[in-house]
Amino acid sequence: MDETSHRAVAVVGVGAIMPGAPTATAFWENVTKGVYGISEVDPKRWDPGLYYDPDPKVPLKTYSKIGGWVREFPWEPVKWKLPIPPLVEAGMDDGQKWAIAITRETLADYGWPARPLDLDRTAVILGNAMGGEKHYQTSHHIAHAEFEADLRETAHFAALPPEERARALAQFRERIDRRFPPVTEDTMPGELSNCIAGRIANLFNFHGANYVTDAACASALAAMSAAVDGLVAGHFDTVLTGGIDRNMGPTSFVKFCKIGALSATGTRPYADGADGFVMGEGAAFFLLKRLADAERDGDRIYSVIRGIGGSSDGRGKGITAPNPVGQRFALRHGWATAGLDPATCSLVEGHGTSTKVGDVVEVEGLIEAFGAAGLPVHSIPLGSVKSNIGHLKAGAGAAGFLKTTLALAAKVVPPSLNFQKPNPNLDWSRSPFFVNTELRDWEKPACGVRRAGLSAFGFGGTNFHVVLEEHVPGALTKGSRPLQVAVAERPRITSSEPPKAPLRGALLVGAATEKELAEKLAAVQRDARAGKAPAPGAPRENELKAEERVAIDFGTPTELADKIEKARKALAGGKAAAWRRSAGRGSSVGAVPRRRSRSYSPGKARST
Repeated sequence: MDETSHRAVAVVGVGAIMPGAPTATAFWENVTKGVYGISEVDPKRWDPGLYYDPDPKVPLKTYSKIGGWVREFPWEPVKWKLPIPPLVEAGMDDGQKWAIAITRETLADYGWPARPLDLDRTAVILGNAMGGEKHYQTSHHIAHAEFEADLRETAHFAALPPEERARALAQFRERIDRRFPPVTEDTMPGELSNCIAGRIANLFNFHGANYVTDAACASALAAMSAAVDGLVAGHFDTVLTGGIDRNMGPTSFVKFCKIGALSATGTRPYADGADGFVMGEGAAFFLLKRLADAERDGDRIYSVIRGIGGSSDGRGKGITAPNPVGQRFALRHGWATAGLDPATCSLVEGHGTSTKVGDVVEVEGLIEAFGAAGLPVHSIPLGSVKSNIGHLKAGAGAAGFLKTTLALAAKVVPPSLNFQKPNPNLDWSRSPFFVNTELRDWEKPACGVRRAGLSAFGFGGTNFHVVLEEHVPGALTKGSRPLQVAVAERPRITSSEPPKAPLRGALLVGAATEKELAEKLAAVQRDARAGKAPAPGAPRENELKAEERVAIDFGTPTELADKIEKARKALAGGKAAAWRRSAGRGSSVGAVPRRRSRSYSPGKARST
């Protein structure tokens, strides 16, 4: 048995939302079919007329308007019976909604709830670097006060009659309020990066550690490194990990263009004509367990993580310039941690950003790192998923990991796109690598095990390299025992038995009139004061379609009774707030009707 086999970690569930692919299955189909997922921005996302100019020298403009866009994703929290009140949902960035949807997909792919999980020993560790777009939009909304102040100080505006100034300012504020989302008590938790992991732990009742790592474009693999270390050390038994990026706003485009990083023409990793990366967005999550535990439990295993190496570039040409020295350290450390010879590698999923400098530095680093292995020329296929969907930034490593994991499971080598001519600045004649452009069978190598290396290199000089291999039952765990971890006495919680202390409840009461609504609320309040709370579950159809509705989340019957009291006072005082329908892009929220209706959510404790 290999001396590093105790570090082997199994991938037992996958889920994804990608450009042109609302699920991991759809993503894999696109990859194997060679689908190119790059297109121009939808003006509903941001208006090219405001931000685009083909001249790179024009200030505060982007010269690129192409990307890998997520145009649809599943989002049905009512149907999924998730306690997310409408106002909380309205404050959430789409990235958090993606994370919730992908978590459901990943857990279902594992077999949950039929296959149990110890929720007390399940962690959430995700990679994310820039939060979501809603963070910038709410900040713009707040900052409009400064723009208004500047407008007041202009000579032309000051010369206007007072009534015209007041009218102009009122119109300006109205337009700003329509353009940008409101800032509420739900906005900050809805847009902060760390709440992506926290939201998942909260909704699915996971009690292991939850946090987000930021290593720029290597964030997802940084999260996986921490996830694997935690499993090996016995800090938890299961971990949901991966990476997510939902940041394709005009500010990101303009800023990347001002350093000349983006392409206006397309993504072509390692190829002649590579002129910058194409931004993409999306996410991929993975459920990981120690290999010995996964085999003991009879889990389906997609791939096995053997080792992860991390490094920094150290001193180099600059903070944004890639350094082959740092990349080589990550590659060598990854294979050393795995305890495996790089000569046994038979596929590399590279970082492959399609930048003039980055691709050359990466391949030269690969050649040097693998040089001592004595690999034959053109013996290892090289590819980059960025040729399909663009560069997912913080989610880039997760996209490459998903592609590689599914390739190992299917025993095929996926094609890399847009490689008509090789990059002329690389000496391919001495390279053990070649860019694979066709879907083909992954023949079993001489070592008997299909293995792959996967790289992600982050802005600022942080590098990670993962060594993956196909699952060969018993090859690494024969004679070994699952890790025994001493933990404090605790109730065993599994998916097949709802927890004794469940998630915060959500109450929806509907009626034809405000009077009837108040009577229904009074009845529920009496039960709550007697210690009885409504049973959890999805709202009934008639409640959802009622003309008058109140939505309240609560943790205890006492809290529910207190919030109902506030709702009744709001009704009696005519202070009920108008309710607006909230939905994910390309989706609907359960059976909520489209017509105008009213709802109330009293109190300030509306966390999910």
